[in-house]
Order: sequence, then structure tokens, then C-alpha cells
Amino acid sequence: MRRLFLLVGVTTAILVGPNIALADDLNPPPWRNGPGTTFGMWEFSTNNPNPLPDLGNYPWGPPSTTVTPGLFQNWMPEWQGRFGVWPLSGEIVTTIPNQPLLLPFKDIWIQLTWARQAPNTWPAVSETRFGVASSLVQELPLPGGWFHSTYLIHLEPNPDWERILITGSVNVDEMVIDTRCFPEPTTLCLLAAGAMALLHRRRP
Repeated sequence: MRRLFLLVGVTTAILVGPNIALADDLNPPPWRNGPGTTFGMWEFSTNNPNPLPDLGNYPWGPPSTTVTPGLFQNWMPEWQGRFGVWPLSGEIVTTIPNQPLLLPFKDIWIQLTWARQAPNTWPAVSETRFGVASSLVQELPLPGGWFHSTYLIHLEPNPDWERILITGSVNVDEMVIDTRCFPEPTTLCLLAAGAMALLHRRRP
């Protein structure tokens, strides 16, 4: 069953009962909801090829997503026990605005629930603006031939937006994307204050 959510402006808040989970958020990053982060969940519950996240927090503007299914393939309301499935052999492209500060790096944490369309096929996940491939962090088998995979993309330095590409001969049920800029603004202010204090102490 699809879950309840409330979209308010750019920031999305949840109004759900204590026993209701949203998406397959099985491996969230430890830094979620910290300073300098964004977060979004897509359940693909309709055939809209430009879906907004069902749940999210985007302080610097909403993301844009375009789903392009494979040739002669269309969104499926149900497949293999899952509801709202996009068959690829095409692509999912998501562009996320984020903190426009020149910081050392950006981490992008992607969770994907997917199933193979053919034997020995896997998703390919990358950031296309800078041409950086992802690293596989974790892959869990799920009932019905599904998998839950977690990917990490590391960018240096932090851009003011990034474009995430998912391809492969796979069926995609859900997607969760977290990003963070590092160091976060609080740390940056503390570092600057410490540097000023040291300069002041060195003056004659």
C-alpha cells in the first residue's frame, strides 16, 4: 500500500502513523537532515514521466526528474508484487539544486529498488555533469526477485547542482536520494572563527 505524505512548498513533511514506512529507505546515510543536506523519495505511483518526490527536503529549490522508459515499454501500475514500476532500458535523470558555496566536496547517496529485465543485468548509476561513476555500497536481495542497492557518488569540489543518471535493463520501483555539502555551514563558521582567533593572538 502506498503511504501518506504532505507536500508543503519546497520542503515536504510527513503525516503518517507510527507503523507506516515510506519507500524502501533501508540504508539511509548517517548525515541525513543535517546542515547542508537534501533528501527525497520517489515511489513512482503514477505514470507521470516528470515526478516530484513523494517526500523531501530541498532548501535550495525542488529537484527535477525525467523518466524515459525503454522502447515500447510503459509505466506499470503493478509488477511482481510492487506498485508503480518503470521499465527502463531507458533512463532516469534527476537534477538537484543544492548549497551554492565553494566547499571541498559533495556526497550523493542513492538507494534504488529494482529488478532485472534480463539475466545478469544491473543498474548503472552516475553523475553526468562531471562524469563521475558511483560506487556500490550495499546490495540486498528482496522477495519477488527484487534488489535494494545503495550507491555513493563523491564530487570534488561541491557544485551548486548535480545531475544523476540511472540506466540499465531493469525495472525500477522506488528511488531515494540524499546529498550533503562538506563541511556544513556550522563547521565552516567554527573554522573561520578559530582562524580569526589565532590571527588575533599572534598580533603584537
